[in-house]
Amino acid sequence: MFSVLLGVSMASLDFQFRFDKALQAAGLFLRLNGGRLKSLKLLKLLYLADRESLAVEGDTITGDRVRAMPKGPVLSTVYNLIKGSDSQSHRWHRYIKKGEDDFVFMAEDPGTEDLCRFEKEIIERLDEQCKGTQAIDLVNLTHTFPEWKKYEERLKTPGMKKSYPISNEEILEGMNKMDMIERVRESVAAERFHRELFRNGTRSV
Repeated sequence: MFSVLLGVSMASLDFQFRFDKALQAAGLFLRLNGGRLKSLKLLKLLYLADRESLAVEGDTITGDRVRAMPKGPVLSTVYNLIKGSDSQSHRWHRYIKKGEDDFVFMAEDPGTEDLCRFEKEIIERLDEQCKGTQAIDLVNLTHTFPEWKKYEERLKTPGMKKSYPISNEEILEGMNKMDMIERVRESVAAERFHRELFRNGTRSV
C-alpha cells in the first residue's frame, strides 16, 4: 500500500475511467429528458456533474480525463464513445445511440445500480438547473471556467492544437478548492490499491 501511495504523491492525480458509471450517468440524464438530448449538451452535463463531485468529494463520477477543446471542457473517453471511435463504443451504443442532428437517444436503459445516492442527487439537481437551456448555453458557461480559459488563446490561435489536457488540480484550482487535493490523492491511491489487489489475485473471499 505504501508504494502505491508514494506513486500517487509523485504522479498526476488521474482516476481510472469507469465505463459503467459513465454509461449510467449519461443514461440518467437522458431518462430525465425523455430519453433524448443533443450530444453536446449531454457532454456538458456530464462534465458539470464530474466537476461538482470532484469539488465536494475529491472524486469524480466517471473517472474520465478532461480536455480543453474549442467548445469547452470535454470528458475525453465519453466523447470518443459517443463518436464511435473508442474500442468500447459498441458496448456504449447498445444503450445510447447516435441519432440525427447530433442527438443521442437511449435505446436501452443501463440502470443506476453503480451510482451512489450523492451522484444521483448531483445529476438530478443539475438537470433541474439546466432545464430549458440549450447546448450553446452550457458551452458559454464552461467558457467562463478558469480551467478552460487558461487554454483559450491557444485554442483560438490558427495552427495551434485544438485539444489540451486539463488536470484535476487545474479544475480544483479554478474552483478555489485546492484544499481538496489531498482528498483526491487519497481517492486515487485507494482506487489504485484495489485495482492492484484484483490484478494480483489477492482479493479477499
